[in-house]
Amino acid sequence: MRLRNTIVVIAVLALLAGACGGDDDGAETTAAGTETTAAGTETTAAGAETTAAPAESGGTLVAASIESFDGWVLDSAAAYVTYQTHLAVMEPLLRFGADGQSLEPGLAKDWEYDPDGLTMTFTLQDGAAFSNGDPVTAEDVAFSLGVWQSGPNFGESWLAITGVRGEGNQVIMDLEYPDNTVLPLMASSVSGIMPKDFAGMTEDEFYNNPIGAGAYTVEEWSIGGRIVLKANPNFYDPERPYFEEVIHETIADETERQNLFEAGQVHINEYLPATIAPQYAPEAVYQPAVHSIYHLSLNTTRPPFDDPLARQAVAYAVDYDSIDEALGDYYGLPSGILATNLWHWAPPTKPYFRQDLAKAQDLAAQSSLAGGVDVEINLDSGSDIDALVSQILQVSLAEIGVNVTLAGLETGAFLDVAYSLGSDMTIWNYGAIQPDMGDPMVWIAATDWLFSGYETDTLWGDFFAYAEAPTPADQEAIVAKVQDDAIDHAASIAVAEGSFLAGVQPDLVGFEMAPWGLYYWDTIAPGS
Repeated sequence: MRLRNTIVVIAVLALLAGACGGDDDGAETTAAGTETTAAGTETTAAGAETTAAPAESGGTLVAASIESFDGWVLDSAAAYVTYQTHLAVMEPLLRFGADGQSLEPGLAKDWEYDPDGLTMTFTLQDGAAFSNGDPVTAEDVAFSLGVWQSGPNFGESWLAITGVRGEGNQVIMDLEYPDNTVLPLMASSVSGIMPKDFAGMTEDEFYNNPIGAGAYTVEEWSIGGRIVLKANPNFYDPERPYFEEVIHETIADETERQNLFEAGQVHINEYLPATIAPQYAPEAVYQPAVHSIYHLSLNTTRPPFDDPLARQAVAYAVDYDSIDEALGDYYGLPSGILATNLWHWAPPTKPYFRQDLAKAQDLAAQSSLAGGVDVEINLDSGSDIDALVSQILQVSLAEIGVNVTLAGLETGAFLDVAYSLGSDMTIWNYGAIQPDMGDPMVWIAATDWLFSGYETDTLWGDFFAYAEAPTPADQEAIVAKVQDDAIDHAASIAVAEGSFLAGVQPDLVGFEMAPWGLYYWDTIAPGS
């Protein structure tokens, strides 16, 4: 998903409009609350209604996922369980609302964006402190910014920010130019706040024993294994977290996950496959807005898919209707390569791919596929849906002489092959991790067009144009261009779009999940 795995978009259109300095009057906007034409509702910094604490707090919250945790380096995280855990420990300045359309307080209790003055001002929560007891300061934020900007994957996302200053609980970020994307980026897990100089540790020591100002501290963790978190006694909100402990288990077998859930030993089963969700009681399945993009990516760096005609042939050979039918009610036909239900999403200006075997066979005959080829699809062996979609692709592509071998790998090994472009084709699912359309644009660029190896200079140019676009309409036009380019080049092909699902025990209080499948552990409480 960005791993199921996955990545996401901006909150308040008025904030974005102010960021653009465009169609409104360019006045300052604040977190105190503004009307949002994008969401069609009025939102405030407080976001959704806060769930009252239960009569009794404490105990252990157990969550399970098929995917593996991949470490504490914010920039290199690829799995949703990793994003989820980073948010709980190294809290960012802001949070995203479960509606996917709003920003809420995180380490900052309010904020103000002045595009004319080229500043973003954040007021830190009273008592904001790291788990070691040290207060969070502007120096910590400045240090964290330096770490973010040095990241090889997302470092360019913060180029507009030239420095951080402030004193007391005020943090001011200076911008070189107005940028529509940096404010919602502050709600992303890649924007976690770390103590200055890694709290006196080496970088390696810090990433083995991370310190943050989030609701939880790290008791135990391992790559691909169990994570145990304990409530942070220094958390800025003395009422939260409601659970004293969070245990996250990696359980690849869906039957085992379901059995543990039904026995009450697991409270939340993350990222339920659409094929498994109907086996759960309806009241236990949480379904947010459509957002997830299933995609087939073709390795453009070597034959046969360095040939654009071969890629187009594959795109028209895919049996989208069969994939749609197999995935059931939670998925549908794709509308583009970019994740939906984010601020300023726009469809392509031309029809998206649908199966046309005659066209596919004609293109194949003119391409490097002529005479037949043998290729391999790289997939995550822990995902039943990946396997199902891959099997349908295997049958579809045989119609144009493409003989597909399925290579299922454990999540970590799968990612290694995907990032190193070690396979002919990759099947995967992605989404965003914050509410602005800039997020999936950065993600598909950072993954070399989702593991295809296709050139990204054009896409990065589109992203920077989006970041500086003067009006929302200009932003949407750029998004439509990216969608069109994805059709023209067919380096990565969306084969379905749908909802990220979760199995949630009905007696839990305060569970809310954003469209991209992330949620906050500290807002969840035991039922009465």
